[in-house]
Amino acid sequence: MTKYIVGIFIIVGFYGLSAQSDPYDPYVSQEYILEKVNRLRAKGCKCGGKRMKSAEPVVWNKTLERSAAMHAREMYRYDYFSHKSIDGLDIGDRLDALGYKWHHVGENLAIGQKSFDEAMRDWIKSPSHCKMLMHPKMKEMALSRYKKYWVQHFGTQMPAKTRRTKITYTEG
Repeated sequence: MTKYIVGIFIIVGFYGLSAQSDPYDPYVSQEYILEKVNRLRAKGCKCGGKRMKSAEPVVWNKTLERSAAMHAREMYRYDYFSHKSIDGLDIGDRLDALGYKWHHVGENLAIGQKSFDEAMRDWIKSPSHCKMLMHPKMKEMALSRYKKYWVQHFGTQMPAKTRRTKITYTEG
């Protein structure tokens, strides 16, 4: 089976898996996923030709998990693979609809990997995915898998009592 990975970075500036029941990888858990991602973030790594410094650990966020699960299921249902929803919404739009007030947000996708470890290895090999895993501004994370589709969401919420006034998107 052919495997693909796609990465996107969306950074907002002001002037932002339900893997626990994985039939292919029954021992993977939220704790395991966080441990693997945070171990990488703690030691730093090389993403393509760029050395990435260590980054603070991320924590699991249920809204990011819900968004990732919804996107994985939609891609399966409509048999497509993209950072845009079937309605053309990107991760920022989809998180807005769920009430996640994001300051920084990003998404890693993969298709065809049989385990989380395999998806993680493929993301680390890809410079843009690796940079998302190591992004120092990301504070929260979640992952969902549905059938052959993997969706990993990262985010940082806006500080309390702030509002978005300008959106800048950067895709990687």
